[in-house]
Amino acid sequence: MWDRRKFIKLGLAGLIGGTGIYALLNNYRKNHVLDIVVYPDPNLRKVSKPIDRIDDDVISMANAMIDTLQFKAPFEFFLHASLYKGLSAPQIGIQKRLIVCGLYGEVRAMVNPKILEKKGSYDSVEYCMSLPKHRHQTVKRSNYVKIRYRGLDNREHILDAKDHRAALLEHEIDHLNGVLYIDHT
Repeated sequence: MWDRRKFIKLGLAGLIGGTGIYALLNNYRKNHVLDIVVYPDPNLRKVSKPIDRIDDDVISMANAMIDTLQFKAPFEFFLHASLYKGLSAPQIGIQKRLIVCGLYGEVRAMVNPKILEKKGSYDSVEYCMSLPKHRHQTVKRSNYVKIRYRGLDNREHILDAKDHRAALLEHEIDHLNGVLYIDHT
């Protein structure tokens, strides 16, 4: 049977544990999570420049973007019923052609991604970290895309994607061209 003392002890233990978890998350956020550029910042409308070579700076930037995406995704799921799956360099204030996307069970960094082929039509329900005051919106995207990009291993890759994965790639590549999902209405 629960008496008052056990209840108070359990409450205090929960408070102390919760405070410790909050402190750890806050420390992680300060050291690993990048600030997101928010609309109407004009940097979101600029066309990004190609990355000439994949060096330690590019790899470090990609890893920081992956950390940011992985940190923010669960919070947005619970707060806004959205699950962020991608992030582009312009969204962190860097005008370079780099995106990171959660695809096929892993987060991929894509340098200089280019759409080679598009087919069909897909109604994508979208939301974006850079537009937190805008609601989910249905956007017409391609049902299929073929993408060429360089990985952090400096090798060329070709990726075929369908449905929501194709829409995700188009959304992130749009960011590199200064286009936002709200432009598709």
